[in-house]
Amino acid sequence: MNRKSISRLAFAIVILCFCLSTFVSLWSLRIMAQQNLEAMGETITGRIYDAISGELSEPITVARTMASDTFLIDALKRESRFSEGKAEKMIADYLSGIKDGLDCEAAFVVSEASRHYYSYAGVNKRMDLENSARDQWYVDFVSSGAPYALDVDRDEVSQDVWTVFVDARIADENGALLGVCGVGAHMTGTRALFLRLEKDYRVKINLVDAEGLIHVDTDESRLETDRLEGLTYSKNEDYTFQDLGGGKAVVTKYLDKLDWYLVVQSDSSSARSQIINMLLLNVVMCVAVLVIMILAMHIIANRTRALHAASFTDQSTGLLNRRAFEEEKARLSMSSLREDFAYVTADVNGLKTVNDNLGHAAGDELIQGAAECLRGCLGRYGDIYRIGGDEFAAMLYLSPEQLENAVKALDEATARWSGKLVPELSISCGYATSREFPSENIAELGRISDERMYAAKEAHYRRTGKARRI
Repeated sequence: MNRKSISRLAFAIVILCFCLSTFVSLWSLRIMAQQNLEAMGETITGRIYDAISGELSEPITVARTMASDTFLIDALKRESRFSEGKAEKMIADYLSGIKDGLDCEAAFVVSEASRHYYSYAGVNKRMDLENSARDQWYVDFVSSGAPYALDVDRDEVSQDVWTVFVDARIADENGALLGVCGVGAHMTGTRALFLRLEKDYRVKINLVDAEGLIHVDTDESRLETDRLEGLTYSKNEDYTFQDLGGGKAVVTKYLDKLDWYLVVQSDSSSARSQIINMLLLNVVMCVAVLVIMILAMHIIANRTRALHAASFTDQSTGLLNRRAFEEEKARLSMSSLREDFAYVTADVNGLKTVNDNLGHAAGDELIQGAAECLRGCLGRYGDIYRIGGDEFAAMLYLSPEQLENAVKALDEATARWSGKLVPELSISCGYATSREFPSENIAELGRISDERMYAAKEAHYRRTGKARRI
């Protein structure tokens, strides 16, 4: 028997042993579950817990990441320095990126300073904390002192659809409150998930708080009105089994990330069919996993490099994206900057006017034209990033003479540029160098560069006499 045959035989034995051990384990589970309703209930609840924890904990991760995002923190700290329209567009663009890029149904920011409620569509309203019952959630959350919390409410931006909101506290480096941000997951998706799980396992599923108030149910009429009373809710890590009599039982499990309780109500008469279904499902899944693992190992090896590169690239311009920008900033913040380091900020002038008058296709052409000019004039000295809709940044290594020549070349390139839909292009730039500010870190150089860019933009509109549009 040759080596190839031995390898095949060994692989077959491994698969057979795996299948047999899985089958024996599941068969034993079936027997024990039939004998012990409590064990069966905990097993089913564990599977449901695994299925929904990722569904509802993902918005928490997104909201807490937003709350620590230096871009959002800086935007709220400097909100009063911008015109209302500029602040609105900047935050709305950020929220639109969160909503679309992370597939959230809602994304919002409430400024403590201005009390503006920002959504991806702009300023939705100004919070009335003294008179509006709909805004009482903000007061309650801020006064709680919690870093984040979940709240079920109707989404005013999406026609009052029932939504699970994750509220996260935004604070500056001294702990002072800047506002509250978060995302929302419409209950329609969670309801569909619960309906499927209830059908699969023939149980009733709820998420309730410590008082038994129902926050998630397949019947929307019960949300935040009905209570599951007479049950014991424990915050320990174990499952809590409660026999209600008459063949009915309840298993509860505390979800620490949500600060809610998963409640699964079952009927022992359906136990046999549930276990059989679980057995068949696991056998099918084991076979499928074995096949998929063999195929996936080959595919993953070939695609990993391409996917890694794509995750750091802006698809519209081919430049590096904001994710790559933030990672590079984080890396540079860990050590001293080189003497020849330069931080450049660039912003396209008049993009909104082009979008309004000529359409978004023309706006896209303008952004792509700006990217071409930036790449052609600055790309040889370092990396260029698209960090927002019409906002760009570059981290370069060059001499003062090279920087001066590169900026001059950029002005000349934009002056020569002409597109098919847009006749002209203008870019406002600002920059700050380590040679000019040797004691400053990357964040401070970025701030100085931004201020100079905005000053250049104001000068552009004064010089051209054009009305400024955000």
